[in-house]
Parts: sequence; structure tokens; C-alpha cells
Amino acid sequence: MELNPGKFKMRNILYIFGAAFLIGAAGLFFYLPVHGDRVQGLTAEERAWLDTHSGKVRLVHTPDWPPMDFLDKKGNPAGMAADYIQLIEDKLKFRFAKVPVSSWNEMLTLARKGAVDVISAGQETPERSRFMNWSTPFLNLKTTIIVQKGRYANLTLDRMQGMKIGVVHKYAVGEFIREQHPDLEIIDVANSKEGIEQVSFGELDAMITEVPNALYIIETEKITNLSLAGDTGFELHHGMGIRKDWAILSRIIEKTLFSISEEEHQAIYGRWVRLDRPGFYLSRTFWYWVFGSASVVLLMTGTILFWNRSLKREVAQRTEALRFNEIGLEALLALNETPHNSIGDIVEFSFRQMLDLTRSRFGYLTLREQEGLTYVVESRDDNSGGLVNVQVRSNGFEGYTKGFWGDAVEKGEPVISNNYHLSNPELKGVPKAHKKIVRYMNVPIFSQDRIVVVAGMGNKETDYTRSDLRQLNLLAHGMWRLIQRKKAEHAMQKSEKRFQDLVENTPNGVAIVQDNLVVHQNANQTYLMGDINFMDPDSEPRFHEEDRSKIRSFFSQIREGRLKESEVDFRFYRDDLAGADGDMTWVACIATPIDYHDQNAFLLIFIDMTEAKKLTHLLTIQDKMASLGHVSAGIAHEIRNPLSGINIYLGTIEKYFRNPEKTEKIATSIEAVRAASGKIESVIKRVMNFAKPGEPRFDLVNINDPVKEAVKLTRFTLNKKGIQIEDDLAQDLPQCIAEPHLIEEVILNLINNAADAIREYKKKGHIRISSRQEKEKIILRVEDDGPGVSREVRQKVFDPFFTTKSHSTGIGLSLCHRIITDHKGKLDIGVSALGGACFLVELPFSRKTVI
Repeated sequence: MELNPGKFKMRNILYIFGAAFLIGAAGLFFYLPVHGDRVQGLTAEERAWLDTHSGKVRLVHTPDWPPMDFLDKKGNPAGMAADYIQLIEDKLKFRFAKVPVSSWNEMLTLARKGAVDVISAGQETPERSRFMNWSTPFLNLKTTIIVQKGRYANLTLDRMQGMKIGVVHKYAVGEFIREQHPDLEIIDVANSKEGIEQVSFGELDAMITEVPNALYIIETEKITNLSLAGDTGFELHHGMGIRKDWAILSRIIEKTLFSISEEEHQAIYGRWVRLDRPGFYLSRTFWYWVFGSASVVLLMTGTILFWNRSLKREVAQRTEALRFNEIGLEALLALNETPHNSIGDIVEFSFRQMLDLTRSRFGYLTLREQEGLTYVVESRDDNSGGLVNVQVRSNGFEGYTKGFWGDAVEKGEPVISNNYHLSNPELKGVPKAHKKIVRYMNVPIFSQDRIVVVAGMGNKETDYTRSDLRQLNLLAHGMWRLIQRKKAEHAMQKSEKRFQDLVENTPNGVAIVQDNLVVHQNANQTYLMGDINFMDPDSEPRFHEEDRSKIRSFFSQIREGRLKESEVDFRFYRDDLAGADGDMTWVACIATPIDYHDQNAFLLIFIDMTEAKKLTHLLTIQDKMASLGHVSAGIAHEIRNPLSGINIYLGTIEKYFRNPEKTEKIATSIEAVRAASGKIESVIKRVMNFAKPGEPRFDLVNINDPVKEAVKLTRFTLNKKGIQIEDDLAQDLPQCIAEPHLIEEVILNLINNAADAIREYKKKGHIRISSRQEKEKIILRVEDDGPGVSREVRQKVFDPFFTTKSHSTGIGLSLCHRIITDHKGKLDIGVSALGGACFLVELPFSRKTVI
């Protein structure tokens, strides 16, 4: 459906032809009757409520939704919704208190906070129903798709992928499209007028709004390059929103809406919505009127001829306006398509276009940038062809030129003065070079409630019109948008340059992989990896054989675009310059998904870890040697005392061996030697168990069973020593894979360790053993109320042969740590809620046992 302004000629001729008998009928279209109280069924309570609340119910109109609901030039509510509200007020003999707002979003915010009581018209949604009751709809509107002429035809939402689609922020149609078509690119705009203008300028591919709203804006703004390309399938059913706690007002509104006749509905709709209809001259009724009014037509022939001449003049003016609009659109197109090297070039080119388009002899343009700079452009009305002077200043609008911009800035709206001396007789704020000013117009351009551009044109040979003002406004807007786009392009170029510098100057190798190809790599990457094809590990023999499987897995994820692991380290051999095998190189590769030239890609960072790995290897060897020395010292310490005893007792045996009377002392010495030998054997056995423990026999077990056995074995002995032991074991724990005897040994060791700590600290104490399931682990805790373990000791407590007891070998806790590690678990130490130490055992459980 295209809007054809040329159709008005035929319609106007027919209107004139039938003017004699249509004068009375025209009033039906433009007169909205005022009714008294025609609402039937109001109760006494409802009438009393209306009398009490008249003038107190806060109602809010949408300020920018023509022709449904908007504010006219004087700031008064206008449109279909305003007519319905007026009709309701007249029927009820009731008045609402109007609350001014600046946007639909502000309306919803006030309603949500309870700052307004009634919304004039709106679409009911689940979110809005939380804070408002909604009446029966009285505005049922289809939504349409607006595009540039000739670009698209017969569109539906299913065929709009890849298009930039504008919808008004917080409108119900936007919520519908985002929910039903999440694949479409939806861009919020402040209001329908802004979105339709952006489609006209090519900044949006399409705008979606209500059919009456679209037709009204296109007609009032005289936009000629747009058409309606299709129906969204979404209809809006607008009713009145009423605060939740006023059910009585909801009932009154429902009764009032029910009382509105079909003729009253049609009168309101016909007043604001005028669609192209089949000519009424094709109807039988029309011809009855024609034949019945023939005498009147003859009398008015002279009048018709006069009107026809006026019509021709109007057609010529409209044709000129259309041509002028086309020139304006061509100027906007030239502004956007002409290459500009700088913002100054854009400003100067736009200024010349403004002069030509408005046919002005001179002009003035000032533009404020966010950086505090002000571009000032002016030309002089002389015979030199209008020399354009561009200046860049830092002090904003100049006071001595206030005559050019003062009215527009102070009033915040466009201004036309076709008799400038009458509006500014003393020519205040007009430079000497422009004292011959006769006519002048200027427009302010706003961005986020801030004036950013003031454009003024002067001394056109004929009077300036609203059409001139509109063309100047469109060009100034187009210039500002182009400047913002140019700045965004500059920012993007700087960002890309910074990224490129970062990539090229980083000490690590950097490569970008896109579509399974290395599309970029820096010099360090070439130096580090050479010509190794890391994207196809199977074809590359220089990778270390032990690392090939994880290299294959990592880079296959990149090829398939499903990155699960973001880092891998591997080894490879690279050829030296002589062609012989070089040293092994160890690198770590970190992968990150990025957007590269508007397509998905992966950024790979290769870090040379060779020297770090060598240093780690040396430190590991040193650590092992230190541990070996520590273990050796511990073993020597544990064996030295028994050996010293053996040597002493052997001397005694040797001394009394030949004396039969000393047999008893010899026997005693032999027993002592045997005991000392047993201690040495015990130390060696425990060291062997720690260094090379027996193969555990894992099985699915309930971890509570070995814990209960350990508690049972120690309870009697601990109770005799004044230590109470309790168990708090969770029921229905999943089974885990463990060796029950080893788990029992660990718990026994931890219980005895806690008991020893308590006995050295006080006479009586308390030990608690608990079991719990936390996420995918089973947690065992052995807690006591002893002295606890200091931070310094915690770091060493699991080291072999480390002990703080005089009678301990220091192997017990390290053996416990070894057992739990073999179970793929974790043994740690912390602070107990009882005040002492807490040994925490974490064991994984089998997923097969979890239902």
C-alpha cells in the first residue's frame, strides 16, 4: 500500500462538485457530539463516588502517539483517546485531573509507583496487569510494516531476518516481536516519528507501528519515499488502565464504554483516520443526491469554476512542494554518499546544501561537540558568491551573534521571521557584516535534551515557509547523525589500531583462526612456532608423542567451534637453521572466542614455557632431594636410639657371657636387644608402608560402616580417659569406591591423634565424627575441643616424620594423607566449631549409585 498524494486532485474535484449537498453531511465527520449522562445502570454508590472524586482522579495521556493520543502545539491532549476521555467525562458529568508526562515509559513508571490513577489508553500485557486493571478495549488497531518505496514488498515478520527493525521503546508490539521472533534485530526508538524518519533516511530498514499512527505521521510530515509493505499479524486492543484498588471506578468505566454507540465510535475514528476508500460517486445513493440536486449544481457552476482555478493553484503549489521534498531527499542522499575526510568537511558540505536548498543568501551554523569544541560556520550576503568561513572555537555560542541563534535556543523550537526588523528592530546580536538582514529562520537540534546544533538561514527572496523550516531541520539532523557516525568510525579505527599494536608488540605469539584457517599471526608467533601446522596435529610429526592426544582434542574443538577447554600446554621440536633437530620447546596455548571482521573467530595466544618448565624441573629435583634428606634424618633419628641400646646391651652380654652366675643379666640384656630390634623393624615397616603401600582393594561401600567400626574400637578406651566421643553420621549417603580397612585405619589414626592432643591440653574432652554429602563429594569430619593446630604447623603436619609429640614417629598423618590421596580424595585441616582442630576428609562417590 503506497501513499499517493496525487489522488487528492480527483477527490477535491468531486468534493467541490457535491459541495451543495455535502455541507450538512460534512458536519457528521468533524463534529463530536457532547452528551449528557446517558450511562444506564449506575448505582447510588457509584454516583456518590463520582461526585466525591470529580477533579481528583489523576489521568495521564500519551504525549507522542498521534493520532491515537498526543499533545497538540498548545500542550493540550488530542487524538482518539482524548476524544474518548472527553466523551466519558461528558456522559458522567465528571472531570479527570490531567497529569503531564514526556514519554510512554514515564507513564508506566508513574503508574507502577501509584503516582497516577488512570491511563487514557494502552495495551494490556501480563506485566502491566500487575499494577493496573484494564477495561474493555475501545481502540482496536492493526500494526503495519513501513519501508522505503521499492525496497521491499509483501513483508511479514517471518521474512525480515537481517533487517534493522524499529519499534517504540516499551510498546507492546515490541514485546510481542521479541517473544515470537527472537531472531529479528529489534532497535528501540523514542517515538514513532523518530523511527519513521530513520527509515526515510535509510538508518533503519523498517519501522513497525499502528496503521493510523503511520498514516498520520507520513501525511503531517510530508514524507514521500515510504510505503506500507505488510501486516505484522499483531493487533493492539487498547483499553483504559485503572489502578488496582479502585474496582468501583473500573465498573463505572465499563458501563460508560458500553453506553457509547456505534455512531459515536465511528465519529471519533473518522475524525482522525482517513484511509483511501472507493469513491462515493460509485454508490447509488450518490446519484440519487446528484439528480435531486441538479438545480443547486447549476446555480453553483460559477463558484465551481472559481474553486477550480484555486485548485489548480493548490495543485501547482503541492507539486512544487513535492519537487522541493525530492530535492531535500537528494540533498540528504548526497550528504550521506559524499566522502568526507573530517568533521569540518561534513559541516561545510552540509552548510552549502542548506543554503542551496532553502535558496538563502547567507547563513549561520554552530555545532557543539562533546569535547567542548564549537564549529561556527557563516557566509555573507555579498556578490562574491557567498564565501563560507569555518571556525573551530572552544567557548560555545558567541554572544555577539546571539541575533542568529538566541530565539531558537531560548524557546527550544524552530523560529521564522519574515520581517526581521520587526522582531529585532535594533538588530541586537547581529554582526555588522549582516546588518542588511530581511528574513531569517533558525532551528535547534536536540540530543538527549541538549541543544547540539543551531542552523539559521537568511534573506531568501520570498518568505520562508514551514516547508523551508522542515528541509533545514532534516538537513541539520542528517548532518548531526553523519557526524556521530563519523566519530564512531574514527573510534572503531582507533580501537582496531590499538588491537593491532597490542597483537604485534606482545612478547607472546598471537594467531587468529577463522573458518579453520590462520588468518593472522604476529612476528613472535612465526618465530616461536615456525611453520608448524597446529590446526592439523596428525599431519605434524614434530609434536611430542605424549602430548599428541590432548593437542588433537583441543584443536578439534576450535575447528568444530565448540570450545570447552580454553587452555592446553604441549611440547614440540623445531628445526634449527642447519636443518638438524632443535631443542624441545614447551608452550601453553590459551584460546578465546572473538568477533573478527564481523565473523566468529578464535584468538590463540602461545606462551613460551620452556625456561619456566626447566626451572620447575630443577626446583622439583631440589625439593625431592630436600625431602629425601628430611626422611633420611627422620629414619636415622628413629633408629639411632634403639641401636645405641643394642650396643649397650651387647657390651653387657659380652661382659657376663663367661660367668655362669650372671645368666639372669644376660637374659635381661637379650630381651632388651630383642625389644630394640622390634622397634627398628616397626620403623622400617611403617616407612615401607608409606613409601610403597600395598595395593588397596577398592569396592562400593557405605562410608559410614568403617567409621562406625573405628568409633566402636576406641569408645571404651577414650571414655576411661575422660574423653567423650560422638558420631553424627548422615543417613542415605551414596556409596563410594573405597577400601574399608584403609578408611577405618585413617579414622582410627585421626581419633587417636585428637585424643593425644586433648590429653596434653586438659583432663577431659570431646571428639565428634560426622559424615555429610556436599555436591558430588562425601565429607567426613573428625573434630575435637583440644588446643587446635597453629597455622605454621598446619603447613607441615602431613610431612613425613614431622611431629610435635615426644613419643611419635611423625608418619601417621602422612600415611593418612597418602591413603586418602590414593582414594582420589583430599585430607585437610582447619578449625573446629568445638574450638580445637578439625580434620576434613573429602571422598568422591560413584555416580552410578545416585538415583
